[in-house]
Amino acid sequence: MKRIVVLCGGKSGEHPISCVSAGSVVRTLKDCFQITPVGITRSGEWVEVPLEEVCSWNLKDLPEIKAEGRKKIEAVPGSGLFLDGKKIGADLVFPVLHGVGGEDGAVQGFLETLGLPYVGCGVFASAACMDKHYTKLILKASGLSVAPGITVDARGGIDAASVAKRLEEEGISWPVFVKPAWGGSSVGVAKVEKPEGLQKALEEACKVSWRILVEEGISGREIECAVLERKGEKPLAALPGEIIPGSPSAFYDFKAKYIDTSLCRVQVPADLDPSSQRAIRAAAVKAFEAVDGRELMRVDFFLKKNGQILVNEINTMPGFTEISMYPSAWKSLGMSYKEILVDLVENAV
Repeated sequence: MKRIVVLCGGKSGEHPISCVSAGSVVRTLKDCFQITPVGITRSGEWVEVPLEEVCSWNLKDLPEIKAEGRKKIEAVPGSGLFLDGKKIGADLVFPVLHGVGGEDGAVQGFLETLGLPYVGCGVFASAACMDKHYTKLILKASGLSVAPGITVDARGGIDAASVAKRLEEEGISWPVFVKPAWGGSSVGVAKVEKPEGLQKALEEACKVSWRILVEEGISGREIECAVLERKGEKPLAALPGEIIPGSPSAFYDFKAKYIDTSLCRVQVPADLDPSSQRAIRAAAVKAFEAVDGRELMRVDFFLKKNGQILVNEINTMPGFTEISMYPSAWKSLGMSYKEILVDLVENAV
């Protein structure tokens, strides 16, 4: 029986979502593998978390891992992880982590330093896809279309007037979306209808990252496509899903994803004509290969009314609750949640 360390929590704003995803993963795999959960606190400490506790986590509670009362995990380069001076036996690590510090290549590089194989994308793909600015550069260089926009460096302060002027010079029309260059679960993302709302949105995004994207609001459908790569095989795209807003003004932010799901709903598979479906699946695989993806990825698109497909962003460790888009996409093709997870573990590098 394989021994797996499941990493969860982390320093990002997506800490509770990581815990909920890890709860689903552990509950599903605990009878297939020997699992040791390791939690990462918001301050970055690695601690032991009982299996039973992880299994109890759910979206209703939005759990948080704290160091008090927990044993610390020691990490030794080249040797692995240790608890109470004893090595934690592990064949691989499943980093169920979202956002900065967990999905940006930092943990992936650290695990390689420890000599531990892991599930998911490597250092480069993780880092490149976490920073939306560089993701867009890579995608454009690969011939894929992305939303028009500008990048703002907020380290010297925020001047909304100059940002508005740049938008005008670039011919970018309103409304716009202001988003942190790194981060996930739509934390810090805001839809801005007029220049007057730009300052507040930039300030909120700046709390997540100093590099900020301001992109033209695309009038079209929000489509997401899961990609899976088995060892020795070419990457395969699932049937695309669609984010359907509950009202014209709603968008798929943190609240809509995890707190009030009435604001938006997810439809898998999306109602697409065969031509659009094929084009989106092909573009998802092309994006996966462009950023040097490995094992799994979710590629998010805009589908405009004229049929044009724009890549919005890439998620290298998508949400992994049983109702998340990634497993739902494969379920529509007959692959169960458990089968996906077992497949990822068995194929981990």
